[in-house]
Amino acid sequence: PDPQGISETASLFDATLFMTEQGYHHIPVLTDTHHLGVSEPSDQLPVRVAGIVTASDLMLARQDDPVFLVQHIRRESSLEGLKAIVQQLTNLLVQWEHAGVRAYQISRILTAISDAVTRRLIDLTIKDLGEAPVPFCWLGFGSQGRGEQLLGADQDNGLLISDTLKDDDKPWFTELANRVCDGLNTCGYVYCKGFIMAGSDEWRQLLWRWCQTVDRWTRSPTKDAVMRVSIFFDLRSVYGEESLCEQLQQHMLKRAGENSIFLAALAENVLDAPPPLGIFRRFVVEHDGEHRDHLNLKKRAVLPIVDTARIHCLANNITAVNTLERLQALADARVLTIGESRNLQDAWSIIMQMRVEAQSQQIVAADDISNYLNPDKLSKL
Repeated sequence: PDPQGISETASLFDATLFMTEQGYHHIPVLTDTHHLGVSEPSDQLPVRVAGIVTASDLMLARQDDPVFLVQHIRRESSLEGLKAIVQQLTNLLVQWEHAGVRAYQISRILTAISDAVTRRLIDLTIKDLGEAPVPFCWLGFGSQGRGEQLLGADQDNGLLISDTLKDDDKPWFTELANRVCDGLNTCGYVYCKGFIMAGSDEWRQLLWRWCQTVDRWTRSPTKDAVMRVSIFFDLRSVYGEESLCEQLQQHMLKRAGENSIFLAALAENVLDAPPPLGIFRRFVVEHDGEHRDHLNLKKRAVLPIVDTARIHCLANNITAVNTLERLQALADARVLTIGESRNLQDAWSIIMQMRVEAQSQQIVAADDISNYLNPDKLSKL
């Protein structure tokens, strides 16, 4: 006559905690006047059972939990299964954005999921091909390297292989790279238009070759080299022998930090794409094409901050790759003042939040996902 239950206004966490503490597998959801999570029936008003929550319900509800998603990815045995999981991300981004999850956290979650998909594709490929003949490291570049991915990101990756590789074993890594890049494209991480992928011979090299490439870029900073560096110098180990990535990064920082001409070329490249600010506090928008009257928030607003942080870190031998971590490290090293660092961190966070909100609105409206935003939809502030 007086069942223990949980209020219909309680959270999933409340239900999980209550069922765990009591050892229950089923629990009534009660309609009452308490509105305070776990509740006892009210003596004043009749109690109505609104429904029953089971342990299985709680497990199903966790499917929008990033931890659950990554665990599910690790167990998935087919490419189609991985694709189906990635396709859930559009709806999940809307849920996370509506729940007030910060853009910084969403970008780290989405990067962790793309990392997990990459690792699973590598594992499945190795299962077919056999163990790697020598140690290797799968590298993530650009936004994946920084841990700042949102939806619609393309591939930016490379393969770093131990110098002990023999010529006869090169086809193994070519097959690995092609299978993983093809799998990522199938899952929605589309091919890089600039072919900055492990499937390209240029981005699948031995350690000494990578170091040689860095030397060439820093010695002769052509416009093409500078554009590639802006992606390549944001690198991180996604799978494999992390020490290979660390050796490459140390070589990269050494060569960049001792070459002021190279750093000046990077800075000049950033200044070629100024923030889209016109006269009378108006934004400079696209004048034609499908994105007419819109701003590219990634290219014209986020990347100038990313580039600024990267150049200062390269000049000062700072190993951080994530933009917010870079800006904090620059303040700690007194390269930037605390005020400069915090202003840039706030600007990055606000603009990233705008990108997340815009993508959420695009998903709800069934529009194509992009980084464009019409500034007329913004408040004056």
